[in-house]
Amino acid sequence: MTDARWVKAVAELGRMRDAAEDAAAGVQAAKAQAVARRPAHLDALRETDPAAYDLQLTAYARSPQRRAAARGVAAAVARSTAYDRALLKGARTLLERRALGRRPPRRMPRAQVLPGQAAPDWWVHLVTRSALGIWKEIPAPGPESRVGASDGGLVQDVAVQARLLQASLTGHRRQDSVYEAYIPDPSAEPGSGIGTAVPDIPRLGQGLSRRVNVELARGAGVRVQPGRDDEHRRLHADVHAVWVRSRDYGSAVAALLQSVV
Repeated sequence: MTDARWVKAVAELGRMRDAAEDAAAGVQAAKAQAVARRPAHLDALRETDPAAYDLQLTAYARSPQRRAAARGVAAAVARSTAYDRALLKGARTLLERRALGRRPPRRMPRAQVLPGQAAPDWWVHLVTRSALGIWKEIPAPGPESRVGASDGGLVQDVAVQARLLQASLTGHRRQDSVYEAYIPDPSAEPGSGIGTAVPDIPRLGQGLSRRVNVELARGAGVRVQPGRDDEHRRLHADVHAVWVRSRDYGSAVAALLQSVV
């Protein structure tokens, strides 16, 4: 017999997934609106009069219109972040409980968002900072194999998304390890990263020494360690993909649970 509690919980997860996808679409809409607010003549002016272009671009960057557009994008990103985090937590919780043969939770996680599209700066800042908590919601691969056949397509879909989220977590944990403090070469172009690495701190070891040098702002700049550019790009991409991967994981879990309740 179908358990009505699980039917209700899986339906709620589906609604959470739809809400997260709608919020992500809202980010793209806010960005498009921000671009539309940019004076149309600026692009043509860049080709015909670069000096005037620089002046007018600077004026626009300081304008109330540009600040309003930026606030709209930030608010949309905060809303999307809140929905993604709630979806990931809900999907992980339901899958783990199903795998253990337990009941679904009485209440599913809720995205803590303010009504309407407008949002005060303090709320955007709060959600952005609390979004760091998504890393504790990253699921481990495995529970899905106790919910359905391990070689089934739906189970494999969940497993793949879980591994991708683990890659994002690894990127989050390791992204700072690729940087080092350095002393720029006075003859080099500013910001080029050319210079000499700050010496390691005795008895700390290379990895810890580099992190401490960066944290203490030793030297006069920070750069990606030579030879680690590809790793830096990969880690950066994995970290910033966590939101899309959370939605993909939620969709995969919803589909798997829908097939077994």
